[in-house]
Amino acid sequence: MYLPMHSHFKSLISILFLSQGMSTGLQFLSIPSSANDLIVFRSPWINPAFLNTTGKSDELSFAYGKWFGETENLSFEWKGKFRLNSAGLKVRYVGINDIELRGNIPSSDPIGYYGAYGVSGKAVTSFTKGNINYGLALQMISMQIYQDASSGFAVDFGISWNVNKKLTMSGSVLNLGKMNPLKNEKPKLPTRFIGITTYEVNIGEIFFGFETNELVDKPIYSIGSNFKIDNLFFGATAIINNNSKMISSGIGINLGSYSFSYGFQYGDQNIGFPQIIDISFRLP
Repeated sequence: MYLPMHSHFKSLISILFLSQGMSTGLQFLSIPSSANDLIVFRSPWINPAFLNTTGKSDELSFAYGKWFGETENLSFEWKGKFRLNSAGLKVRYVGINDIELRGNIPSSDPIGYYGAYGVSGKAVTSFTKGNINYGLALQMISMQIYQDASSGFAVDFGISWNVNKKLTMSGSVLNLGKMNPLKNEKPKLPTRFIGITTYEVNIGEIFFGFETNELVDKPIYSIGSNFKIDNLFFGATAIINNNSKMISSGIGINLGSYSFSYGFQYGDQNIGFPQIIDISFRLP
């Protein structure tokens, strides 16, 4: 049995680790991990400085969904307080299990099937000094394709400046780190530089974002808004770069100690319709 790993590596990564720019590498780290990340653009997934649990109860969240290419997306998260600072923990899995295994001789049926996945565990903390919030995250990463595996780590840094009561400017650097070799080469981390300007309105906020990603050729621009009316919250974001155009959106509802959210992304790639649902519970 023979598996041409180099060609499979490229084709598989393009399915398993897709993100906004359709490039290869550890782009599963750039995939939103929850419906809330699709609804609310200013989330700790984008900038760890946005984590703010001051005056809030601890919260547990579970998210499940499908991304491009029927890739499974699963995450579990805790947000709360550690000493005087906001803190959070998140474990996530992104994977696919039915990739066809074929040999050198063409055939109508595959020899078998194999899987590939990426797993990460992240710890986040943030604190406030004056009108500036600071955030830091550390995550451990593991990935496997067929029989080959790699592991490593990455750190995120973020800052958010409350210019006044309505205007906020923020910046973050994500996925700075190192991976061990996978077969004969080290997987690339999708290092991201993100800037966001946010303006609050009566029932929500509008925002503009700019991102560069080491694994995406051109800058990524985002513009959108999110609002809250009574127990309902909803939002939409348009995401544009040279190669693709997408809309991320969703809606959620708060019911006592519980929150339920649904988010999706629609674009011009024609390779699937990503959807994620969340269930959150605020602890007493």
